[in-house]
Amino acid sequence: MKVRCPAKINLYLRILGKRPDGFHELETLMCPVSIFDEMEFENGPADVELQIEGADIPAGEDNLVVRAVRLLQEATGLRNGVRIRLRKQIPVGGGLAGGSSNAALTLRALNTFWKAGLSEAQLGQAAAKLGSDINFFLQDGPAICRGRGELVEPVELAGEWQALLINPGFGVPTPWAYQTYAARPQNGPEGRELLCAAGRDGVKREFRLRNDLEPAVFSKYLWIEEARRWLGTQPGVGDAMMSGSGATVFALVRRAEDLPELERRARLYFGEKAWIQPVALLTKGLGA
Repeated sequence: MKVRCPAKINLYLRILGKRPDGFHELETLMCPVSIFDEMEFENGPADVELQIEGADIPAGEDNLVVRAVRLLQEATGLRNGVRIRLRKQIPVGGGLAGGSSNAALTLRALNTFWKAGLSEAQLGQAAAKLGSDINFFLQDGPAICRGRGELVEPVELAGEWQALLINPGFGVPTPWAYQTYAARPQNGPEGRELLCAAGRDGVKREFRLRNDLEPAVFSKYLWIEEARRWLGTQPGVGDAMMSGSGATVFALVRRAEDLPELERRARLYFGEKAWIQPVALLTKGLGA
């Protein structure tokens, strides 16, 4: 069984305060984008065997994919063995939630592959135990996420968008970003581009790009701040922002024909070491 695991970007990330459990209360608008990790599942020995290509990350019990398998085994009582091949294309630790996507699609794929029969609600409960972004990837398309990120309201974005992602080749530790924000809370700047999102109830909400973690991250990582500034000044770019806790930044582009020239200029400006990827925002489903 083969699946594709999309990355996401945060189009809006507002921090509402600190929770009693130590996490921050969030409201964030997230959207999947068309860069994918690939996963393949097949029957294996009476355990989980994870092989990872494209990234130097541990494949042991702390890996989110392995933890997802264990949670599914615990929830169902099954002890099926599985061999998993994971081909990474999403930068690790880049604010694109590749690991969360891998875990969510592992839960969904094995629920089908093993004929485990868990409901959507049961999958969601398992996902919430693994991490804040994982429930987002259990549904198909953009969503407003609240709480720690585990409360998901699917929405439809108005219009079709393209984006250029730029990652410097290093990550920003998410706990550090939130701790730095908490030491000196400061709202992120409001962007130029107006985005409209409608929920299943038909109520429309308006958002402008905003990420409250930007001031904290920019206080140390000047490269990320410069990348955001540069993208925001380029022709054809509606707006630019950092995704999640970084280090990836993105530019929103309305016309697909503007992306190749923007990518060319970005490669000249940032050099060969930067990871630069044009993508589409998957506003009408994952298309996987």
